[in-house]
Amino acid sequence: MALEFLSQIYLAIVNGLSYALGPAKDYPLAAVTILLISAGMAIISAVATRALTDVDVMRRRMTEVREWQSAYTKAIRAKDQKVVDRLKKKEATIKRAQAEMTKDQFKPMLLTIIPFFVFYYLFYAVFGYNQVIVAISPITLPYIGTDFNFWVWYLVSSFSISSLIQRVFNLPSVSD
Repeated sequence: MALEFLSQIYLAIVNGLSYALGPAKDYPLAAVTILLISAGMAIISAVATRALTDVDVMRRRMTEVREWQSAYTKAIRAKDQKVVDRLKKKEATIKRAQAEMTKDQFKPMLLTIIPFFVFYYLFYAVFGYNQVIVAISPITLPYIGTDFNFWVWYLVSSFSISSLIQRVFNLPSVSD
């Protein structure tokens, strides 16, 4: 009985979203709609990251870890045991910094993961449960092809737009 009630609420929300989107849920406008949805999700994630983490500290830790890893790799390749031993002494500090970075990166994820799943589950239904083509690629992509359903297009859009949003919000990234 409770599951039936929740199912009815879910279907009512999906139908409401479908009606509100109108032609924007059908090809070719669906591609733009999904791109905007992924941009919105990336912005929500970026705002949560800015609010819950100290971005400057995270950037410094990333730089410190990257420099140590680079120096350690060079020392190993050069077979310079003195430098390797010196860097090994700092390894515990680097491991702590990595653990702190991981903890800081999980803070916003804990806040955003459930709303993201809810949004995905709702829009997955709105855009035809992956049975409807929402975008067509001009080139054939390996393992994907040319016809994109909701899941594939959302994934491509999300990867494409999230790095841009991270730059706009001045968040640390792998390339920093």
